[in-house]
Formats: sequence, structure tokens, C-alpha cells
Amino acid sequence: MKQLLILAALLVLCGGLVSASAQEENFLRNRIMVDGLYKRNIGNFSSVWSNAAGAYLSYGIAFPEHNLLVFRTGVVSNSLREGVEYEGASSTFIPLHIGGRYYFSNATVMPFLSFMNGVNLIFENTNLEGDQTSRTLLKYAWEVGVGLTVNISQVLALDARANYQSFFYEAEAMMTGFEYTLGLAWNFPG
Repeated sequence: MKQLLILAALLVLCGGLVSASAQEENFLRNRIMVDGLYKRNIGNFSSVWSNAAGAYLSYGIAFPEHNLLVFRTGVVSNSLREGVEYEGASSTFIPLHIGGRYYFSNATVMPFLSFMNGVNLIFENTNLEGDQTSRTLLKYAWEVGVGLTVNISQVLALDARANYQSFFYEAEAMMTGFEYTLGLAWNFPG
């Protein structure tokens, strides 16, 4: 009986040490993020440019306990809708965004809400009517979304996100859509 009590006490002590060390582990740190993306355009803009694909490079600054300030850029190219025959048409934009994330937990699995805003630098050689006109536009953009960060280790994490975006383009044809991203994050030592 005495051995059983000693064993139970050791188990309780070890369990307490494990839970205490798990509570001290901090996964929310400054990080660099690289994401691939797919965007499904909706509305009048999608009658010409149906979807987009590209990549983001982001830098996040962690604030205790649950916040991450994010600076983001990248390159995103729109694809013509099937059946639209604008020869040599291209539409690419470079996002220059700032925003943030609110993490609900600071653990191995970290769900979050996100918000971004800023400007898009848009390069196109064909407008929505099919006219070959090269132009560069600077337009306001914002998005809201939800996501999940899964920390594989103290240094490496997987990131997945789904967003609703409204990127200004023309009054009757906003670059609105749903975006899905998947990427990696490298945490700085903390």
C-alpha cells in the first residue's frame, strides 16, 4: 500500500511538472511567413478574371498575449475566365498590406481572426472591356478572415487561412473574392 501511495504521489508530481512546463511554452513570437494563395473572384470583375494565384511574404511582430502585427507583400496574378479571348491579357498586383491577427490560444494549435488593409499596386495590359491599354493603378484593399496556425516545433509552423477580400478596382467592378492560403512560418527565438 505504501508503494502505491508513493507511486501516485510521483505521478501527481510529474503531471504537475509537465503541465507547468507546457504552460510556460510560448509559441507566439516574431515570425516570417511564406504563403501560397488561391483567390476566387466574384462580382463583375470575375466576368473577365475568374481567379488568381500567387504568393505572400509576411513579417509578424508578436504582442503579448494573443496579437500579431503583420506586414505583407507578394505577387498575385489573375487568370482569364474560360471563354474570354483577350489575347496576351495580363493582370498582376503587388499587395502592400498591414494588419493583424488575434490568436485565441498560445499553444501548439492556434486558431485566429485576421484583418488586413493597405494598397494594391496593379499592373495590367488589358482592361475589363478587352482594350489593350497598359496601366498601373494604386487601389485601397481590405480583408477579414479566419485561420489556424499549427506549431510543428518552436521554430516552424504551418499556417492556413480563409479570407473575404474587397480590393478596389472600378466602382462597378471591385476585385472582390474569397482567398485561401497555405504556408509556413519561421519563428524567431524568444
